[in-house]
Amino acid sequence: MSINCNKNCCENKLNSPYIKKILEILGPVILGSKPAEILNISGEMNLKKNKLNEIESFFDKCSKINYKIINTYDGGIRVLFINKKSMSRVFTNKKCINFLKFLGYPSDYDMETYINVLINKLHSPNFPNEIGIFLGYPLKDVLGFMGYGKNELYTTRVWKIYGDPSISYEVCNSFFKDRAIMKEMINNNSISELRSVI
Repeated sequence: MSINCNKNCCENKLNSPYIKKILEILGPVILGSKPAEILNISGEMNLKKNKLNEIESFFDKCSKINYKIINTYDGGIRVLFINKKSMSRVFTNKKCINFLKFLGYPSDYDMETYINVLINKLHSPNFPNEIGIFLGYPLKDVLGFMGYGKNELYTTRVWKIYGDPSISYEVCNSFFKDRAIMKEMINNNSISELRSVI
């Protein structure tokens, strides 16, 4: 993906190093290969507030992704970034929906409802490992990690890969590719140019 830029395009005009880091991490979500990403907001409370203010300031009018701020049971803060177009592609896989129903998600599938169920689970002490489905990991790997699959652990890349690694590698490589594209966009475009495509 490229952005038409002016004569100053090679100068990085992104003011916030934190937003620059977040944008690079979110490259696959923004560009569509990944349906969601969850980030922990670290630091003492004032630093967390500053980070959240930066996120809200940059992403509030975002056309490609939404975000949800999640306060955890232990006082932590997470932000779930969601590309709803990519998420809807995940849920064209009936096996994903059926597995989530098996875990207690509503029997009538609705993407917004399923996201809200996940968010409610993220408030609790028991981390919902099915989040891997929402993050775009292959179902076989999520099942294997949760102890439901019949596949053996093959390797660990960004996540634990079970059984035949070919589809997992393909998904992972698409995430890496979009992250590299976003890094190049960050280095070559102003904040306003980035906002225009995000």
